[in-house]
Amino acid sequence: MSEELDHSRAEQEPDAVERQEVDEVLQRGRLATLWRRVLLTWRYHGPWSVAFRIVTFPLRYTPMRDRLGVQRLVDPTSYQAQRWYRVHGAPVVVVIPSYRDAERVRALVRSIKATTSADRVRIIVADDASGPEHLAALHTIAGIEIVAGERNAGFAANVNRGLRAAGDELDVVVLNSDVVARRHWLETLQYSSREADYVGIVGAKLLYPDGKIQFAGTVRNLGARQWFDHRYRFKPAGFGPSTIAQPVLAVTGACMYLRRSLIDEIGEFDERYPMAYEDVDYCLRCWQSGHRVTFAPAAVLEHRESVTRGTDLGERERESQRQFWARWGEFLDARPVRTREDRLRVVYVTEDTGIGGGHRDIFEHLNGLADRGHEVALYSLAGDPDWFDLRVPVHSFEDYTELVEALGPLDAIKIATWWNTAAPVWLASTLHGVPVFFVQDIETSYYPDDEYVRNCVLASYRHEFHYMTISSWNRDRLRELGLDAELIPPGIDLDNFRPLPALARRRDMLLALGRTNPLKNLPLTLDAWRGLAAPRPELRLFGIEPELAAQGAGIVYEEAPSDTRVNELMCEAAIFVQTSTHEGFCLPALEAMATGAAVVATDAHGNRDFCVDGENCLMPASRTEDVRAAIERLLADPVLCERLGRAGIQTAADYAWERRIDALERFLVDVATPRRVDMDAIEAAAAAAAGAAAGASAGEAL
Repeated sequence: MSEELDHSRAEQEPDAVERQEVDEVLQRGRLATLWRRVLLTWRYHGPWSVAFRIVTFPLRYTPMRDRLGVQRLVDPTSYQAQRWYRVHGAPVVVVIPSYRDAERVRALVRSIKATTSADRVRIIVADDASGPEHLAALHTIAGIEIVAGERNAGFAANVNRGLRAAGDELDVVVLNSDVVARRHWLETLQYSSREADYVGIVGAKLLYPDGKIQFAGTVRNLGARQWFDHRYRFKPAGFGPSTIAQPVLAVTGACMYLRRSLIDEIGEFDERYPMAYEDVDYCLRCWQSGHRVTFAPAAVLEHRESVTRGTDLGERERESQRQFWARWGEFLDARPVRTREDRLRVVYVTEDTGIGGGHRDIFEHLNGLADRGHEVALYSLAGDPDWFDLRVPVHSFEDYTELVEALGPLDAIKIATWWNTAAPVWLASTLHGVPVFFVQDIETSYYPDDEYVRNCVLASYRHEFHYMTISSWNRDRLRELGLDAELIPPGIDLDNFRPLPALARRRDMLLALGRTNPLKNLPLTLDAWRGLAAPRPELRLFGIEPELAAQGAGIVYEEAPSDTRVNELMCEAAIFVQTSTHEGFCLPALEAMATGAAVVATDAHGNRDFCVDGENCLMPASRTEDVRAAIERLLADPVLCERLGRAGIQTAADYAWERRIDALERFLVDVATPRRVDMDAIEAAAAAAAGAAAGASAGEAL
């Protein structure tokens, strides 16, 4: 059976196999991390969510999930919106810009009437000088008001006709004529618009007729930066990250819920855009006014894109493009993030400052940048770390709201360091500064049993960030999400982690990190050690879980040792063992190499960048017998241990902090460099390409 399983895995894509193996380990760790998951759910979603998940847990993994409507309650936004709307729902005006599309308007109006109450919706159709025949067809549609334009003026001007006709009291929903409303769309949009006074615009999830996503928020087109694109386009309607409500840079004019307070403050659409970009322009003006633009995925409509306009880039679109970048180019692409002395201004954001390899890496970044004269600071929900000599200002906040208020006005590079810091950093960068995401691991691995939080993690990886990460494995996973990242591995304090010739290696001592996190896979280390022939060497564990010493006779646990003491342990041990299933990088194994220790490490993805089997370590398969055999081999062969140790020292030398800070500084300087959209160059390139194509066609004709 196991051979058949291995054979079937070999036929899969390698990355898929790796992710499957990680998932299996995560599943095995469910019970071990149950209490932690309960605390996380309570913290991020409240007591109601904890109680609800306990009650519905047995149904989530059965067909009854759908039959009993559990899915609706697991993501209860639409349900809550319906209840709220029955009591608090307010009338709105729906504005439909129209141009020679009476039958589309008829279908849209029919869907609006079928999904809303007539006493709460007033429908205005703004016609952009379609001509008498089409205007007559509009007049046959019952229940609408028609505002006829005398000249064809484009989308923005046509929307403004409707806004003026709507009066000055009600919220307005702008809908393209090629949209079809689905149930509860309006309740959800209005409910989301009342989330807070700062919400100004709400957009919905739009689907193609075949059910795939057409729109789930506006993002920059990373391949052609002069254009904007739709997030999650062509993904299935239920694609997990697309179900997460969150603020967005902009939403499409095909469906925009506009708060009356926003319209009163920023006015109408800019009619200098003849076609395209007017919706992004309006959303950016919304952000500049102090309001926010949000995406409400539980509001769903069908959008038959390109039914009423072609896909060729015409002169009107080119003019809109020129207009947009002339106005917004500096704001989006040339933000100042330097001091008067031309030094970088950089802020890292963490959720806490407790003991951990990830925090150590961040704090080394901060110290290294400060030593080079840059203006750096740490913003956190915790205070100064008492375990690390951090030599930069630390600003502590009660919550993320307070942090965003303080961070928002700064002209700085603002660096998220964990998925839950991504949204605050993004919000704090909408008007000032440049957002960066330091991805130390693909953080879905921390939530094996919470699909909702895993989706939140993936949704936090936004296009607007510049990315850096610590391992090639992480970088490849980000590329699968369409995101490029700069590789900035951790460094090592080689002044501390180094050979100590005065300490003799003990052939009767193995060393390992003692943690119960399922991904660390400590049980594999323990099983391999227990399988060694008597007399077994001592197993020395270190970390912050001293209760692990009770795992058996012969285990010694050192609690919270200093770096100096860890270095001594690594210099004393015959072998350092790390049997993690997954690591973002696996720094302890590299630190052990720096001391000259012989290392046994299983493939943990993130350690592939520095672990080379047979050269600087042994990398057995993640099976007890293989790990045990690797340990036995090293215990019996001091010459091999010495050879691997020498190679490990050479490997670690490449990770000196000075080199890491060099790479970090180059990356941040690049981030700080303006990348303006050059419309003249773009248009010249397009004209040259068109000329070449015309020449080729003429040649073929000859």
